[in-house]
Amino acid sequence: MLDALSGIAVDKDAVGVVVSEAVTNAVVHAYRDREAPGRVHVSACLDDHGVEVAVDDDGMGMRPRADSPGVGLGLPLMGDLADRVDISSRGPGTRIAAFFSLMGPAGPHGRPLARHVSGRAERRTAVLVS
Repeated sequence: MLDALSGIAVDKDAVGVVVSEAVTNAVVHAYRDREAPGRVHVSACLDDHGVEVAVDDDGMGMRPRADSPGVGLGLPLMGDLADRVDISSRGPGTRIAAFFSLMGPAGPHGRPLARHVSGRAERRTAVLVS
C-alpha cells in the first residue's frame, strides 16, 4: 500500500505503522471466536487535505478482553502517529480510520504549511527548536 502513496506528501512511515497496528489488532482480536479466518480490508482515500486509510474487519467487534495477548499500546500509538483516528464497532466488525494531513507544499499549486502541528510532529519540532 505504501507504493500507492509514492509522490504524496504524507508521512509514509506513520501510515505504515498505523496500518500494521490496525491489521494486527484485527488478526489478533476480531476472529478469536472462529476457527475459520476472517476478512481484513485495507483502503486509502486521498483528498485536498490528506490521506485517510481505513482497516475494516467483519469480526466480533471491539469488546473488553481480560485475556488480551497484547499490552494495549497499539491504539494509543495509532492516535499519536495520525492526525485523527476514528474507531467504530458495528455489527459485525470494526473499522479503524486514520487521517494523515498532507505535509508542506505539494503538487503544481502547492499547499500551505500548517500553522499548528500536533502530536508527534509538535514534539519533533519542539526538540529541533529547543
